[in-house]
Amino acid sequence: MAMSLQKVCPTIAFAVLCLAAAPALGQTPAAALPSPTPSASPTSAPIPNITWQTNVSGYSFSTTDSNATSADFSNLMTTVTRNTSLFRFGATIGGYAFPVVGQVLNPTFKTGSNTDLFGIVPVAYVQYVPTGSLTLSAGKLATMIGQESGFTWQNVNVQRGLGWNVEATFSRGVRATYVRGAFSGNLEYNDGFYSGRLNSLEGLFGWQPTASTNVQFAFLVPPAKQGPNPTTNIANKRLYDLMLTQTFGRLTLTPYLLWVDSPENAAIGFNGDERAFFGAAIANYTFGPTWSVGARYESASNRSVATDTGANADFLGYGPGSSASTLTLTPAYRAGHFVIRGEYSSVNLGQFTPGLGFGNAGLNSAQSRLGLEIGAQF
Repeated sequence: MAMSLQKVCPTIAFAVLCLAAAPALGQTPAAALPSPTPSASPTSAPIPNITWQTNVSGYSFSTTDSNATSADFSNLMTTVTRNTSLFRFGATIGGYAFPVVGQVLNPTFKTGSNTDLFGIVPVAYVQYVPTGSLTLSAGKLATMIGQESGFTWQNVNVQRGLGWNVEATFSRGVRATYVRGAFSGNLEYNDGFYSGRLNSLEGLFGWQPTASTNVQFAFLVPPAKQGPNPTTNIANKRLYDLMLTQTFGRLTLTPYLLWVDSPENAAIGFNGDERAFFGAAIANYTFGPTWSVGARYESASNRSVATDTGANADFLGYGPGSSASTLTLTPAYRAGHFVIRGEYSSVNLGQFTPGLGFGNAGLNSAQSRLGLEIGAQF
């Protein structure tokens, strides 16, 4: 179905009004954590070396198969950090949304979604840095899994991919980070998929032989008996993620391969071991200080069969045995503190369960979206 500018333009105006009306919140992040990592802006706070950053943005998307338009804040937050000295800390405060290709775009402040999942303080931690190689962190931490981060301003695409949608986002726990030369290692004992119980092991090991090449392997292993919670229906899934970051001048490539395994647990309806596989190629090309374009292609598949009745047989959301491929293109324009990003995305399903596809009746195998995000970073 062709996209109408009459549908998109009024929602662009909404995003502009959101930006203009949003209050300045405050600001910024931590060096030893994978997310968030904004640029520093010193303040006159009594504690030395405090940095802060504010991100305010609104988005609008029109979806073809349902003829629907969604508009809301994507970020309305401040991050504050102290990144130097023996004792450090950081916190992110505010509202945020998790738009994902091929998934419902829920309101930013809807109960049981987005901001409500992890609260208005999704990240808050303290750190002890006894040496230049060792960092100890504790609190609410961003996951080490995946090439895409939690907030839209941290990614080259506005919407995240289907692979991101099965990963952890934030957890509560303690982490040790050790760096020696080209090698780095992180181990964390946490509550997995935000279960509230410290019983999961997460890790990230990296090798960076040059400034332009970084190879990483991350994993998350919760207990097999872990039941569902508001952040995920399959909370016992084990994640294994192989990631590469490679830079060629103005081009940055961040592909990854993700394996997912949910072990059998009859007590919670998991009748067998279920698996899924995700592969994604993510690229960002910078034309200069103002223009860039981000792209992502991914392939995802449940390893179950269509007749599988296990409660853990569907990681994608389109039914047991389903598969999907997605394409996302995101040109961006930056001028000073302000950023405007357009986005086109498409999702094509392989085998899927009738009623769980696209369209009002869930019978369509393809969906496209056209959107815009307008924001500012201070």
